[in-house]
Order: sequence, then C-alpha cells, then structure tokens
Amino acid sequence: MTIAAKPPKPVAASARAAADANASLLLRKAEDGYAFPALDAVATRFARSLRDLLRALGAPAVQVEPAGAAQLRFAAWCDDAAPAIFWRYHAPPLKGPVLLAASRPLILQLVDIFYGGKGQLAAEREELTDAEDRFAARLGRDMGLQLAAAWAEKLPIEPALDCVTANPAKLAAVRADDEMLVQRFTLRGAPFEGRTISCAYPLAALRGIAGAEPLPHTQDSAADPVWAAALGKALRDVRLPVRSVLARPEISLIKLLSLEVGDIIPLTIPRNVPVTVSGRNFASGSIGEANGNAAIMIDHIEEGPDHD
Repeated sequence: MTIAAKPPKPVAASARAAADANASLLLRKAEDGYAFPALDAVATRFARSLRDLLRALGAPAVQVEPAGAAQLRFAAWCDDAAPAIFWRYHAPPLKGPVLLAASRPLILQLVDIFYGGKGQLAAEREELTDAEDRFAARLGRDMGLQLAAAWAEKLPIEPALDCVTANPAKLAAVRADDEMLVQRFTLRGAPFEGRTISCAYPLAALRGIAGAEPLPHTQDSAADPVWAAALGKALRDVRLPVRSVLARPEISLIKLLSLEVGDIIPLTIPRNVPVTVSGRNFASGSIGEANGNAAIMIDHIEEGPDHD
C-alpha cells in the first residue's frame, strides 16, 4: 500500500513577514552583484520626507517619485548629477559617508521661493551667493534629519553634515572608481518638473552592515521608581552656567582701532536684562544690590514650548 505524502502546509503570511523583517540588509544576488532589499523601504520613506520638506518651503503641489537603486562608480554619479550641490554626511555606524546631490538650478529655485518668488530662474550661475550657501547648508541639515528618520526602522544611523560643496573633488573619503549604490528621487510639478535629488551609499559602507538586524519593536514599560529617584537626584545636582548680559555697546571700526589705554566706552544699561541658562533664555530681571554685591532680581520667567 502506498501512502501519499501530505502536502506541505502553506506558510502563513505572518511567518513570511517575520522572515522578511529579519532579513539581512545585504543579500548576495550573484558572484559579482549585491542587492540591498531594505533600502527600498528607506527610499520610500525618504521620498515622503522630501515631499513634505519641499512643500513646507513653499511648493505645496510638488510630488517626489523614488526610483530603483542603480550601481555606479563615484565619478560617473558626479558627472550624471552635474551641475549639482553635494552634501556629505558622516553617518555611523556606516563605515563610510552618505552623499546627497541636487541639481544647482533646483537650489536656486528653492531659494527664490523661500524669499517670496515663484521659483523662476533668471540666469544660470556657477557660484552661489552667501544667502544661497546658507540655504544649502540649512537644507542639508534638514535632509540629514529626514534620512535618519527614514533609516530608523532598519538601522539607527546618525547623519552629521560635514561638507556642502559644488565641487565633487572636495568630497574626500570617496575615490573616483569607488562603487556607489544610488537612489534617485524625481520631483514632479511646476516649477520643479524633472529636477532630481539623489542619495549615494558607498557599497563598501553597506557591506559593513550586512549582518545588521532590524530594530525590535518594544513597548514602553514603567520606569523603576528607585532608578527614577536616583536619576532625579543626580539631575538636581547638575551645575549649569547662568549668565546675564548687562550691555552690548557698538562702536565703529575707526573708533575701535583708535582706542588707547585710559579711553572710556560709554554703556547704556537697560532696566531689564536677560538671564540665560546654558545659552537658552530663562528669565529677565532688573539690576540691583544684595548684601553689598551686585545682583539681579528675577522679574519674569520665560515659558517653554509646552508652557512649563
């Protein structure tokens, strides 16, 4: 008598999901090729963040479309992005930089919109103004925060912006023949139709985290009351610098260069002066005397963002 083998039980969807969640960031696809499946989800989240950022800057109708990752040499990626503004981030635990690039005309359009324009380009320029340089640095810091949020469910990275340049030769730590995994994000909607932002990871840096596992989802639990009390006591003993600026006189450069020993700089001391703690506004007060010493009487304590 022949007994037929029982058909294998179908794998539950939850089991497949768990297997996918535990997949390594690196899968060997062929002898000379690699695939990084987790980066697809990162790109999707980053595209949404870029869309929200551009809308907040004054382009409410813009959409951002992520494209599949492509493998390019660093030199080829730079040529493809030019003319561009490049941002380099030190992003531990990645053993290499993370690079972003945006077309230079896009930066000029965003600056125009930010200052009340409609994003129209008057003329193509190679050099950025000081205001455009500051805007590019601010945009880079914002995109770094969004990049960290996009990675948060896969691996906690901490992108710290350390270079903003229009010259890719200044992007040290990356050689012309280094292989990069590049993700492109295409902007849709006037006035940015077809503009691109791209994110590039050195393959060597990604291989360095090949065995990393996604972060486990944990539920918040009540803090140990003994530990919380000890922490509270330790915090109460922390010493913070308290400062008050009584006057900020301004004099011309000519007068400054002509000052000599014995010259007097007149001061105008306001009735109320600010009091700062660790560089943050804490209170305001009036100048007086206490026990023979100069002192400040607190007149008003500033409220925090939550009115605390």
